[in-house]
Amino acid sequence: MSALAPSARPRRPWLRFLLRQTIIGLTRLSGALAGAAERLRWVRLRHTWLKPRPGDIYIVTSPKAGTTWMQMIVHQLVTQGRGEFEHINQVSPFLEQLVRDAKAEALLDGLPSPRIIKTHLPYAQLKPPRDSRILYVTRNAADSLKSLYHHHYLVEDTPLDFSRFFRVVMDLDDPWLTHLESWWPHREDANVLHVRYEDLAQDLEGGIRRVAAFCGLPIDESRMGDILEHCGIAYMKQHTQRFDNLGPRAAALARGTFIHQGGVGQGRAMLDEAQRAELDARVDSARQRLGMRGTGP
Repeated sequence: MSALAPSARPRRPWLRFLLRQTIIGLTRLSGALAGAAERLRWVRLRHTWLKPRPGDIYIVTSPKAGTTWMQMIVHQLVTQGRGEFEHINQVSPFLEQLVRDAKAEALLDGLPSPRIIKTHLPYAQLKPPRDSRILYVTRNAADSLKSLYHHHYLVEDTPLDFSRFFRVVMDLDDPWLTHLESWWPHREDANVLHVRYEDLAQDLEGGIRRVAAFCGLPIDESRMGDILEHCGIAYMKQHTQRFDNLGPRAAALARGTFIHQGGVGQGRAMLDEAQRAELDARVDSARQRLGMRGTGP
């Protein structure tokens, strides 16, 4: 019987090892090529399509730190409170979203000066030209986290509960802290105006006038009432579809609106005692590293 049985296939551990290493190498090569392609797309956008102009206005924030609010403020200043649009991206595009957009160059070329460009990029990656104007907006960490969670809950098909969301943000990538450490050292550069979200909420007109003066945008005093109305959270919430990126899907999800509350100091109420302690420790550590004193973000 043993003579008739098929002989066992000889084992070749070296072949399995070679195949495994080949697969690992190809996976790494694929990742490296994808990363290189993305960097090349960014180089094309930044150095070919963007064509920086003197006076370009960059609105620079971490996610959910008053970005859309500042876009609206600058657009209404430029148009003297007459600014209308179907979507804010038509008049103030989101730079990072243009990387894969074949129409990006035409969109950027077609914008009137001063162009209003939104970005969450770190300073080293944006490398803003010296003749541009940078509106660097910061917001309290807890309020930013609350707003970021609302956005996550609004757009994800299966959103995390807040406790799991908090853990993911703290463990993997804290966008607030990363952005702060990149931009805070440049807040007093000659072409940078640091604006606190909390100051805008307390004195919107004063903040608008400060932005206008920095950007060299004259205000027709007879139009100030319209500018203030259009830049108010109530007006923006009434027209929330002009600011969200979901379109009809937003209404179908029925989880809220893109323009949420715009409040100050409400973020800490969402945190339990342990979360507050962890966030405070992280913010305090960042403040010490950056030499922040007084009323920081």
